Amino acid sequence: MKTYKLFLIAFFTAALAFAQQADYTKEPGYFSFDKLMNYKSGDLITEVYLEEPLIKMVAKMAEGEKEGVGEAIDALKLIRVNEFMVEKNDIEKIEKEMASLDGNLQTQKWSRIIKTKKKDNYANVYVKSGGANEYVGLLIAAIDKEGKVTLVNIVGRIDLDTIGKVSKELNLPHMNKE
Repeated sequence: MKTYKLFLIAFFTAALAFAQQADYTKEPGYFSFDKLMNYKSGDLITEVYLEEPLIKMVAKMAEGEKEGVGEAIDALKLIRVNEFMVEKNDIEKIEKEMASLDGNLQTQKWSRIIKTKKKDNYANVYVKSGGANEYVGLLIAAIDKEGKVTLVNIVGRIDLDTIGKVSKELNLPHMNKE
């Protein structure tokens, strides 16, 4: 087990060292969180930034474990998750910002597929179409009553049938709720 962990650490380090820095901001499924991140108070709770070379490595490791997961992961280019707290007095401001974001995303050809607004909880899920029956981006924006904001952006060819399997495999917040 110890050897396996050392191998994984060495492998990830080498992969990161040789990975080329791609400009994912030009991808059609990319979304910038910058405006919402301005409300962050304190440190990030969760930050995940998986680029294509690392995703491809995960896809190879997932092959054969669960049907379709490796293939679905292999089609992705970027997975970003930011989870952070906002001050109580900023919760209303960020909710308004997210409502504005909703309109902007829809004018940029993002489709809202899930909208949840309960007392003091808000979550929307969007997909960006890349053509006939193809999606090139997935975005989740959520905030709870305590002021925890969760932002998820997945870039690449997305198969909605298997995205649930991928989210469980990678343990992405707000995607594996049952």
